[in-house]
Amino acid sequence: MPIHTDEYQLVQEAASYIKRKMPFIPKVGIILGTGLGGWVNSLDIIEEISTSEVPHLVSPKVVSHKGRLSFAVINDVPVAILAGRIHFYEGHEMNEVVRPVRVLREIGCTHLVTTNAAGGLNPAYHGGDIVIIKDHINLMGVNPLRGPNEEKWGPRFPDMMHAYDRVWMTFAKTQAEKLGLNIHTGVYAGNAGPSLETPAEYEYLHRIGADLVGMSAVPEVIAAHHIGLKVLAISVVSNVCYPPERIQETSVEDVIRMVETSASKVGILVQQSLQYCVQ
Repeated sequence: MPIHTDEYQLVQEAASYIKRKMPFIPKVGIILGTGLGGWVNSLDIIEEISTSEVPHLVSPKVVSHKGRLSFAVINDVPVAILAGRIHFYEGHEMNEVVRPVRVLREIGCTHLVTTNAAGGLNPAYHGGDIVIIKDHINLMGVNPLRGPNEEKWGPRFPDMMHAYDRVWMTFAKTQAEKLGLNIHTGVYAGNAGPSLETPAEYEYLHRIGADLVGMSAVPEVIAAHHIGLKVLAISVVSNVCYPPERIQETSVEDVIRMVETSASKVGILVQQSLQYCVQ
């Protein structure tokens, strides 16, 4: 699934539409994952746009992903918040999955916070734990940069050593400590989904060094790093996937319920971590 040769133009048209409606130039883009969309309701929203009205943006169809782009000022930082994302497993092309990230960059964002729900593969993790992603393993079978490269966005072969901003990550961990939050750092494995993994797959993922497994984040981070965005990624452990004796059958409703128990903590952590962007 290569990048369309006119992908740059599609992103520009989407960004142009949003620019006509947005109240300010945002510095940080925030993507809210499964079970975390409710946090936006606690904020003083200045402007809100449905992604369904923005040219070339695909609206999510998955439960708890609302498809809203909201503008707010948090701790003196202007932000654009995407409540809901689209996923590769919905049948979209990969360039459609990462288009919102590119649009966020084109409307002015220099930083990206991406959040998600993920299965916990580290034996030290428990349901509801918060994990800052320090690295990832792409097992989706495709890369969002495949196809013609847009030089205006970034190089043909971007180095991924610092895809996750280490300084911002350290800052966020310090903020968590000040807030009394017990958080982890870990490696996220991205699978295509939509089926959850088998016990054998969980064992494999644990053995290759993954602490978390999910169906998002990775394409967004690759595209964000390629286009020059600084990235902070945060997961909530939605279900325990390792060791085998702790695995239980899990539904999407179970995932949402578990993540919602930590949604307010994630919101506070994101708010405090935004201070890094004005240093």
